[in-house]
Amino acid sequence: MRFCVRLILISALLLLSSSSFVFAQSYPKVVELKVEGNQQVDANYILSVVGVKVDQPVDKEQLDKDVEAIYNLGFFSYVDVRVEPVEGGTRVVYVVQENPVVKEIRFEGNEVYSEDELKELVFTKPGNIFNSVFFRHDLERIRNKYQEDGYAMMRVQDVRIEDGVITVKILEPKVGEIAIQGNEKTKTYVIEREIKLKPGDHFNAKVLRHSLNKLQKLGYFETVNVGFEPTEDPGLVNIVVSVEEQRTGRIGLSIGHGSSSGWSGGLSYEDTNWKGLGRTASVGFETGDREQYWITYEEPYMDTDYYSWRINLYKWEWDDIENYIGGEPVFEYEESRTGISIGAGKKFKRDP
Repeated sequence: MRFCVRLILISALLLLSSSSFVFAQSYPKVVELKVEGNQQVDANYILSVVGVKVDQPVDKEQLDKDVEAIYNLGFFSYVDVRVEPVEGGTRVVYVVQENPVVKEIRFEGNEVYSEDELKELVFTKPGNIFNSVFFRHDLERIRNKYQEDGYAMMRVQDVRIEDGVITVKILEPKVGEIAIQGNEKTKTYVIEREIKLKPGDHFNAKVLRHSLNKLQKLGYFETVNVGFEPTEDPGLVNIVVSVEEQRTGRIGLSIGHGSSSGWSGGLSYEDTNWKGLGRTASVGFETGDREQYWITYEEPYMDTDYYSWRINLYKWEWDDIENYIGGEPVFEYEESRTGISIGAGKKFKRDP
């Protein structure tokens, strides 16, 4: 039994060796290189990427590499090789099938940019043979355009080529729901109004990043983080904004002494997020020669539709105020004032 197995193995090895020998002996060297099937792509251009050379023996491994190299030129949908015995040696024939000539390029699903704007980024033009390598670069330029403008979630969903018509399907994800979590004091609408992305808008990372920076600068939160939740619809993405609140109320105490004014002191309280409304409330007083009291309530937020406003009630009682001329005190006076000040502001839309 062992003898039979050894005999079979030896026979197989001899068969393989003889096949290689027959291949080498049947086609001792290459005498001609040829291309078949090309109509518009020049044969010399195709042969410039092959490794098999005339007057060299046929190399099966190199033939496989040549097929791959020709296919990587991007002009062909099919590439094969045929080895033929001829007088004096071997003829190597590379058989190709060219891609169709481009008739038209269409885009589907694009809303951020028009079809004309996208076509300006595409170097593939009607009338030329479709080249898969060149077109990959075209798609990369389109992706880069979206990325640079903040549309980071955009992707090319599909590319179809039928009868020379190239159809590119683009997915531009939109904002689904925006969830706010972690806020206990701050009203949810105070956070939402700072987020310029709204449900239904195309997702834009630059706009979202700017909004998160504005939230952080309010001074209401220790941290502001964002996360994303996928949905059943690949064209929608849910945004989750998580905040960790910090103290916004501050107490101020001041004590001073002047050679002419004597002792003075004051106490104040300010909250920049009064009752979580995003408004500033402050009250305080100072005593001494310059006695004053105030109450201020302010809405600092404004946009093109929302007014900011400020109300301030105050009272001054200033005694023994010295008036100086040339650095020398000339006379003293007293000043007493009670009043209210009201102000408002609003952003205006810029003309396009």
